[in-house]
Amino acid sequence: MSRTLRAAALGLLASGLGANLGSGLSAAALKGRITDGHRGLAGVRVYPDRQPRISPAGDPPLALTGADGSFRLELDPGDRVLAVEKDGWRRDLVPASEWNREVVLTPEPGHRAESVFIVRLDFTDEPSKLPDGALRELIFSRRPGAASAANYLYEVSKGALSLVEGRFLKLRSADFPAPRTDAHKAAMAEWVLERLRGEELGDCDRIDNRTGALKPDGKPDHLWIITPGAPQSLTADESHLKAVSLLLPLPWERSRRWPLLFLTEEVPLGNIVHETFHGMGEHRVDDLYLGCEDPLTAGIWDLMDAGQYRGWDRSHPGEGPWVEDTGYSPSHPMAWVRSELWYRGRFRSAIARHAVKGRAWEGWIAPASRAPGADPQWVTLPDPRKKGRFFSLEVRRPWGFERGRVGGRFGPGHEGLIVARIDPSLLSPDDPKGPVRVVDAHPGSPEPPKPRFPCGRWELDDAAFNLGPGENPKGRSGPLSWEVLETDASGRMRVRVALDRPR
Repeated sequence: MSRTLRAAALGLLASGLGANLGSGLSAAALKGRITDGHRGLAGVRVYPDRQPRISPAGDPPLALTGADGSFRLELDPGDRVLAVEKDGWRRDLVPASEWNREVVLTPEPGHRAESVFIVRLDFTDEPSKLPDGALRELIFSRRPGAASAANYLYEVSKGALSLVEGRFLKLRSADFPAPRTDAHKAAMAEWVLERLRGEELGDCDRIDNRTGALKPDGKPDHLWIITPGAPQSLTADESHLKAVSLLLPLPWERSRRWPLLFLTEEVPLGNIVHETFHGMGEHRVDDLYLGCEDPLTAGIWDLMDAGQYRGWDRSHPGEGPWVEDTGYSPSHPMAWVRSELWYRGRFRSAIARHAVKGRAWEGWIAPASRAPGADPQWVTLPDPRKKGRFFSLEVRRPWGFERGRVGGRFGPGHEGLIVARIDPSLLSPDDPKGPVRVVDAHPGSPEPPKPRFPCGRWELDDAAFNLGPGENPKGRSGPLSWEVLETDASGRMRVRVALDRPR
């Protein structure tokens, strides 16, 4: 059987398994069991993985496993992936091809709760407009299907990190009259810090901000200052404030610095979690994007690049609200960012890596968004042209928050094998130098209609290598060549890679 026909047959198999759940357009019941590999797991949340939304039309069906690990769940015909999660266990996304057998979860011994100390900073000439309840939902909601910072971090950590509310403080200042610009942010943040002097942090200090270790460090886990106003990241209006992560000296002890986020209340979710990643490790996680003259970096494939705006339904920079239709479904971080940079490697075990030692390798690569298993999720090979630089291969599927589309577009290159050249020597805490370069499977794509990423960054939206009509299974970057040989109904891809011999 040819590669293309085999891929098509496997796709039909997955569709058939889903169809067995019901007929027509009516919902059907799925019965299953979650275990630890030996016995049933009670209290596991099971629900269909659907597009996260800031204000979902309704909650997806949710089942909680019983004492023997069994569950019964009503599904729609379009449901093809289940989310399974329980604190203290690795979260997984399970495709329909695996619903005919028990789902096995593995322990997550490093599970932690991280607290956010929120300061709502109003001004005498501009009060907050977003209700406290709506802000709490955007940040802390753990409802299935809700696009929130807490759900995003729980998903990308694969169940290792629960974001919780620590303190909620309201302040009002007359010291910063309009117009307020980015040049005033450091002074406004210092004004807030001065008012936190002597504050007992208590449960707001659970972790070491630099390493993510479970030990207090005398700083809030997360300190977020939230002001009224529109997000400059979307309006491009310099009279609006831009979201930023800062490391500021304490006014009463200049030798110590606290990490904090400075946000406006109308900022989209993607900007919130992007800046949060900067703070988690005190700026070890770098911006991957560069200026308009150099757009081909990581594009939509990483939260620290254009991926923070994934889930972009319409273009309306001059009017809000923006949170409902812009940046509500941010991309996951790439395997390198998630494994090596985030809290300086604290969550390394969430990605199964295979470092190729020789000049060739062939094998299966599992989707990066799943719990790690027997197959690698991240394959790396050294770039012989420069010490420390390497090639990275991972498989990305439109599951979870990566379901978000830009302008509703989807097609060849929008899922599959992502290949990148990564140079860790280009990391910088405050001056992006472009350490990640994704290889484009479909270079020269025509410019799409709005909404689209600016400055040609849309060019990498279809960068994935895959099998099927319009897809490109083969690629090359310098001495490295690769080919997608096969895909299966679980989202895995069998790939062959080879490095040229030095001349």
